Amino acid sequence: MVKGSDSLFITPVPLQRFLVQFPLLFGPRKADFKVRQVLGYIMGFGKVVWKTDYPFEHPIASLSYVLWNIKVTGKCALMADMAIGLDEYGDERSDFAHTRDALYILSVMNQFSIKRRMPVKEGEKLLRIALLSRALLVQPTDSVTRSLVYRRKRLARSLRERRKKGIVPVFISLGWFLFALSLSIADAFGQLGDNQTAHDLALGLLLAWLPIFVIATIVDRNPIGADSVRRKLNEFVEDVRKALLEPDLRKAFLDHYGRQEADLVWTRHLEDLDFYSSGFFSQFSGQGRVGWHYGVAHSITASMESAYIAAHGRNWLRVSWEAENSMIWAPVNDQGLGWFDFRMLWQIVSSIVVVGGTVFGAFILSCKSSDPLHSIGIGAPMQTPRESL
Repeated sequence: MVKGSDSLFITPVPLQRFLVQFPLLFGPRKADFKVRQVLGYIMGFGKVVWKTDYPFEHPIASLSYVLWNIKVTGKCALMADMAIGLDEYGDERSDFAHTRDALYILSVMNQFSIKRRMPVKEGEKLLRIALLSRALLVQPTDSVTRSLVYRRKRLARSLRERRKKGIVPVFISLGWFLFALSLSIADAFGQLGDNQTAHDLALGLLLAWLPIFVIATIVDRNPIGADSVRRKLNEFVEDVRKALLEPDLRKAFLDHYGRQEADLVWTRHLEDLDFYSSGFFSQFSGQGRVGWHYGVAHSITASMESAYIAAHGRNWLRVSWEAENSMIWAPVNDQGLGWFDFRMLWQIVSSIVVVGGTVFGAFILSCKSSDPLHSIGIGAPMQTPRESL
């Protein structure tokens, strides 16, 4: 017979270590919302709606969002790595450092939602200029802080300092969980005929997707003080928006690239304060906190890739002004920041396999061990030759 203390050790105690690291417990939400969302994950598979403005998404959906953001973050890192040669190392003042800062800022922006009615094509053009341009000057008076390169460098440094650490405790919790799970498997095979052991193991398998989700959020880690990060990003984008509407700064920007006023006709949408009065980004949505969050980074990286990077490959930043000019003024597709790439289906399928596989395995294990006369699971009772007749 399996004691109650053994049952606690097999699954619930190791899982509580993961619940401490659960990303939904840390973020810009009220305490009652966080508790409800965790309960929605653990107790209900499906969309559970409480009396709140925020829905609780299915674990498959949330894991899909996390895996997608990991893919987009990896693409930003790959673009930065390919910007220079294999044996080259850029210093802090090099074009590589500026590009690396811009792509890192973009990966952080991807965790935040924009307003639903935001003009998506104009929004993408605005972010391209904010992240890639070195010619546009912003409003402050002294010559150093007017540079967008300086602004991006300062913002990237601040974001890196606010990146949440905490990786080691998560891996310690993972080791404990795997150790307890291995003990439960060994105990299940060592006590054939005891249904309680099989059900304990099934409970562990039922929530085996949870450690995978928490480990995935290490890459998609939320920053410390997400609201503060959102304000910094909004201030940065707002300064660029105002600079594009300032006649003198606007003219100097166009003259640098040899462009005409018609190339900035889209900036008339930037005068609409209904969209920009409260900031470009509305809320933190990373780690599956908000349903249908897709992010702003993929459409921008795809445009950069098709406009210049794909044709030049490794060391694409060797002619930096040409790369900058090509990527800033590249055409925008009709969907802009709202473009959905069907390659995200790979992340959806992976999430279905992870969550559905563990839940289905737990169901089969428990179902086949519930009937002592007809069960065929590892908890099935051993029959003597006389009993089998």
